[in-house]
Amino acid sequence: MAGIRNVAVALVLTGPIALGLSACDGSADPDALFPLTPGLEWTYRIQVKPLGKELETSTRTMQNVSRDDFAGEPKVTIRRNDGGARYYVAERDDGYYRVAMKSVIHHHPIIDQPPIKILPLPVKAGATWIEPAHTYMLGRAKTFITEHAPGNTITLDYRVESENVDVDVPAGHFTGCAAVIGETSFHLGAGVGFLPSDVPIVQKEWYCPGVGLVRLERDEKVTNSARVITGGRLKMELLHGPS
Repeated sequence: MAGIRNVAVALVLTGPIALGLSACDGSADPDALFPLTPGLEWTYRIQVKPLGKELETSTRTMQNVSRDDFAGEPKVTIRRNDGGARYYVAERDDGYYRVAMKSVIHHHPIIDQPPIKILPLPVKAGATWIEPAHTYMLGRAKTFITEHAPGNTITLDYRVESENVDVDVPAGHFTGCAAVIGETSFHLGAGVGFLPSDVPIVQKEWYCPGVGLVRLERDEKVTNSARVITGGRLKMELLHGPS
């Protein structure tokens, strides 16, 4: 389960387009659901409960380190986690996109082909999109089932469920937040002693104005406990963020 223990979550979304971010003083645009201002930092508590195992707790820090032109695109923000991975994020007219990623083992960033939509703009209830679950966009979680998927690829069907919810996390009480849900069903083939089955995967994300991602929950339900591949739950909550 090393992939879970090292999960780097920087999932993002935003409200109205805000091109005039306050980069000079490191303060977030108060309306942005995915602030891109350099200097901002987030610390999350990550709790992982694999089926039949003890709860694992860790923390993860993400930081906007710089913003510059990249691969012909202006104002691309680089986000870095405390493991050293860097994610390149661009704000476009129709949404926020991860356009490249650089791991600690690469000398240069790897361009995403095609770019990975983080969230649509504007954020409206009912908006939908589809993205691979293994992209860990700033990092969508690599979790139990996805580690064993053929080619390590599954896709989640995302939709904006609400534009105005309240959320309570250790960092505080937040209002006017957007709630997003991603769902899919992962098929596990037959094996010795068990029949094939479909595993529902549900990922919920909450983003708040001027702060960004404040909570993420992921549930992968394997109903047959005799399987070698097991499911579990992941929960991430903001401890400290932009103020």
